[in-house]
This record gives sequence, C-alpha cells and structure tokens, in this order.
Amino acid sequence: MKILVSVCGEGFGHTTRCISIGEELSKEHDIKFVAYGKSRDFIKRCGYDVYETYPEIKLSGNEGKFDIKRSIFNKKYNPTKAINREIKIIKNYNPDLVISDCKYSTVVASKLLKKPYYVITNQNYTRTKHKDKFIIYPVMKMLNIMNKSAMGVLIPDLPMPNTVCEYNLTKLNNLKFIGPLIRYKLDDYEVERGDYILSVIGGFEYRFRILKLLNKVAEEKNLKVKMVCGSYEVAEKLRSIKKSKNIKIIPITTDMENLIKHCSFIVCHGGHSTLMESICFGKPMITIPDLEHPEQENNARKINKLKCGIALSHNTLNNDLGHAIDEINNNDIYFKNAEKLRKLCKNYNGRDNIKRIINKFNNIKMMGKGHDIINNKIDNKINNILKFKI
Repeated sequence: MKILVSVCGEGFGHTTRCISIGEELSKEHDIKFVAYGKSRDFIKRCGYDVYETYPEIKLSGNEGKFDIKRSIFNKKYNPTKAINREIKIIKNYNPDLVISDCKYSTVVASKLLKKPYYVITNQNYTRTKHKDKFIIYPVMKMLNIMNKSAMGVLIPDLPMPNTVCEYNLTKLNNLKFIGPLIRYKLDDYEVERGDYILSVIGGFEYRFRILKLLNKVAEEKNLKVKMVCGSYEVAEKLRSIKKSKNIKIIPITTDMENLIKHCSFIVCHGGHSTLMESICFGKPMITIPDLEHPEQENNARKINKLKCGIALSHNTLNNDLGHAIDEINNNDIYFKNAEKLRKLCKNYNGRDNIKRIINKFNNIKMMGKGHDIINNKIDNKINNILKFKI
C-alpha cells in the first residue's frame, strides 16, 4: 500500500513522531513524506523520500509570549498555497492512504481528491480563558469538521486518566488513544537517575530568556546542565554569557536518546512530543510553556496534576526556577510518578498500535470494502471494524 505522511514543521515534535510512523510502516508499505523547512531536511537525512511543501502558519512570539494572531494570519504563509501544492503531490504520488500530523492543508487536499486519511494530533480543542479563545475556538471547530470525516483521529498519548493532553481534547466518535509515538525503542531500557539536568528549550528566539535564566541559576547552584538549543545562533549567544564549566551548550544533536537516558530530569517548554519522550524514559520535568500558548499551558497543567513534574510561568520565572529545581532534586515523588507513567507507556505502544490500525485498513481495502472510505463517508460498519480499543 502507498502511504503519504504529511508533517506540520512548526516545532520538532510532529517530525519525530512521524519518523517513528515511517520506521514502522515502511516495513510493509511504500512510504513518502510531505514536509518543509528543517522538518523536510531532517526527514531526508533519515533516508526517506520527501515532497517539499509550504507551511500553513509560522509560530511567532516575543520575550516568551506566543502570538497566535501573527502565527495564523500573515501574508507570507497561508493554507491556500500549501493546499495547491499538496493537491499536486497527491495527484503525482497517488497514495492509497494519507496520514496527516496536524497538517490540515493536506487534509483539505485529501478531501478534495477523495483520498481516505487519518489525523495524528494531540489537540482538537483547547480549554483557555485567554482573549484569543475567540480565534482558537472557531479554528478548532473548523478543524473538527475535517477530523470527523477522517478514518480515525489518533492521539499519541496514554488513555484517560493519564492523558497528558487531556485538557486539549474534546470527544469525537472516531478518536482513539494509541499511546506515545516516540522515535526511540525502549524495550530494554532501565531508568537511570543521571547527574545533570537536560534543557531542551530552544529553536525559537522568544524563548532565549529561559536559557539565560537557567544558565544563571546553574552557575549560582553549581549544577551540571546540558542545553540543547536547536539553533547555532542561539547556542552562540549562550556561549557568549556562559561562565561555568558544568554547563554544556549543544546547538543541535543527533544523540537525544542518550542525552535523555542519562539525565536526571528535563527542562522543557511543554510541547507534547517532548513530554511524551520524558515520561517514556521515566524522567520528571519542569515545564515552562510559552506565555498565552493554551496548548502548552494545558499540557503543563496536567503534568502538574500527575505530579511527575512542575509547571512554571514566565511571569514568575525569575523567582520560581531555582526553587523548582531544588524541589525536584529533593523530592522523590516526581521520580516515582514518572516511573509509573513509564511502565504504562510500555503497555500502550504507539508504534505497534498504529501499525495494527493501518494494517486493518489495508485488509478492508483488499477485501473490496473501500467504496465509502474513498468517498470520505463515515460508514458505521466500517468504522466499527476499524475502531481500535486498547
């Protein structure tokens, strides 16, 4: 079966979980990707064929604050350009199935060309009190119209009540929890409580103040910290202010697996894929979501509730970061709860589950029961056959 996997390139989490999809499905199917920017480059380096497309949005912000208006509404990036490009890609490749990870321009293109599709997402709703809800809610409502006509909306997270993205979800009949989709295989992994903090905050300039503060706290407390920046420019700025030999600055890494395995805990911004990787390795975390970024704030709130980490706010970060580091270092409850979640992740293997779902789809297609699927109609009998219960 020919499968086209389309990737939202904003942040790296979408890319890494799509790589894990590619690794599993390419064992039995012909896989090609649709991506752009650094995401496209990374997928290409992993040895996959990638069609180049355009972004629908571009994440923007300033001094730690996420700007949803600038991210969605801008002249340079818009969905129409991406849709037109992806229609050509689908016509050229002619896949039997499309899998879209939060790349809704590809979903639109698939619907227009009557191609069946699955959606991978950790967000189909957002609980928020920010004024931007008047933008977010209509957008989510529109996306859920497309989600409802998908073969399935696959959530790469643990089922309730341990769902990290719980506050970013609303119920859909075709929504399925498949477990974490991470890029690493953890069959023989044993938790190690390392001697350094791993910071994976980087990439976007507006998060630089967190790195500056972490650098300062680490120097004051004589902490070992490894800081993955995701950018050579950001790494260079950090090197210009770094004084402690205990702080290692890593612009970009191809060895994230070992960095996570051997760290004590993780400092991150609240992106879903990073949180999934953290709990899969049994690592506690300090989350510092972008200001007024409801999805990240909700993820961080659930991490707090699960007591496997501490959620901080940019507004009080100067006072709270040092205290949070001491709290995690001195309180074993965070490590115990992270270990409990790690054990759950072994039982809810996203890689195995997505392979199972796609193979069920392929079996139905081969049996000649795909007419309604291809016409993007929700046929209850087929939907029940495809429904995957963990």
